[in-house]
Amino acid sequence: MLTNRPTSVRVAAPCRVDLAGGTMDIWPIGVIHPGSLTVNIALPVEVELVVDLAGDPGSVIHTSLKGEERRFSPEQAISDLTAAVAYSLVPQGGVRIRVVSQPPLRSGIGGSSSYGIALVRALTELVGQTPAEEHMVALVRDLEARVLVVPTGEQDHWAAVRGGVLALHLEAGGNRVEALDVSPGWLNGRMTVFFSGIRHRSGMVNWQVIRRRLDGDAGTTGAFEEIAASARECRAALLAEDEESVAAAIRREWIARRLLAPDVSTVELDELVAVAREHGATAVKGCGAGGGGSIVVWHPVDAREAIVSELEHASTGGRVLATCAAAEGARLIPES
Repeated sequence: MLTNRPTSVRVAAPCRVDLAGGTMDIWPIGVIHPGSLTVNIALPVEVELVVDLAGDPGSVIHTSLKGEERRFSPEQAISDLTAAVAYSLVPQGGVRIRVVSQPPLRSGIGGSSSYGIALVRALTELVGQTPAEEHMVALVRDLEARVLVVPTGEQDHWAAVRGGVLALHLEAGGNRVEALDVSPGWLNGRMTVFFSGIRHRSGMVNWQVIRRRLDGDAGTTGAFEEIAASARECRAALLAEDEESVAAAIRREWIARRLLAPDVSTVELDELVAVAREHGATAVKGCGAGGGGSIVVWHPVDAREAIVSELEHASTGGRVLATCAAAEGARLIPES
């Protein structure tokens, strides 16, 4: 009954780091490279929201982390993700959203997708729906594509929904999500996600790359084949908990990814990658696309402190975002 539904919910969804295979999940790239998959890890860097339906009918109100308020009308559902998600689930409006926490803007760890998943989870709870995971992912993926007017993938969304270490197998007829059984202690000692302080933009970079692949560009096609192969290697190495093979797969992926477009990296980002490698990292790659954002550093268990110290010194506003995986996906948080 309506009276049994919550009047306000607090929800959190994790962001992710992609170790290998990113961009392959944007249809139809994965299916035209058979055997493609992505490998990513959910992070304890979360989008956290408080959402209720106590606002004015016909409007959606979003309050940022800084306390800045924005009001959206139904007409803005085509151009803004908040409005798109809210009005798709609550057409009459009255939605109020307050951001409690979020990753740095344009940090390359899928924050906007995690935001979309968190908002869907909150609103479906408020209206008494229990959507399938596949529907949640498809809804946010497609609304992002509508708003950005570029194709979008879904690896970010699955990390936000499921948590953990995932391989997303990009198969004809539908993608398949595999949870990888990797010891948290083994993984957490070897991975560091560092925000470079450089803001990235991925949408248009990805679209330019996809267009070249669909046009049959040989260099782009070869780079995607390498990315697909590195992702398969990364999955196998993680399952075997083979530290050196994971590093080799990440290095292979980053070399191939940089061949896709000059905007995948920048001089500043390349310098941070070099700093990490010089001080003990066995592999480093940028997260997402668009020449900035975060880097994932793969390193021996005793090397993190020295690497992080040097990265902090070499960057402007850089900082560690995560050193472990998030076990849970999107979840409701009991109000205290």
